[in-house]
Amino acid sequence: MKKRLFIYIFILIALVSFDQITKYIVINSFNVNDKLILINNFLKFYYIRNTGISFGMLSNQKYIIILLTLLVIAYVIYETIKNKKNKLMIISSSLIISGAIGNLIDRVFRGYVVDFISFTLFKKEMAIFNIADILITFGIILYIYIILMEGKNERNSSK
Repeated sequence: MKKRLFIYIFILIALVSFDQITKYIVINSFNVNDKLILINNFLKFYYIRNTGISFGMLSNQKYIIILLTLLVIAYVIYETIKNKKNKLMIISSSLIISGAIGNLIDRVFRGYVVDFISFTLFKKEMAIFNIADILITFGIILYIYIILMEGKNERNSSK
């Protein structure tokens, strides 16, 4: 049990560190609104300061966002403890929590989140995001998969 907890904490620290290192590099290499095209008409770095959450919602509502983030982290920890034998749940929660902590660090210490990854899909500019956002997104996708598989297993066992 202690070994598993150590691995879980190590993964969290590694993912949060990776997120923060990438943001540090962007802050020290770009000015706000600078762009660097990596793959023409597809992928670029575009440094912005995001004071909201997804798609600019709750802009300039720092304390509300911090409170919501802490509630999400607490809920994910609760679900993880409840389902501690489910390895996929541990991976999912590691991704979600580390991403949430990465963006929480930005909000608390900078007052905004550093976003810098931008890509164009079907000639449409997508939302600008960061590594923490990627972690959260993949963690949520995995969480949805877990829920769907549990539902499928419950339906199959009730037949």
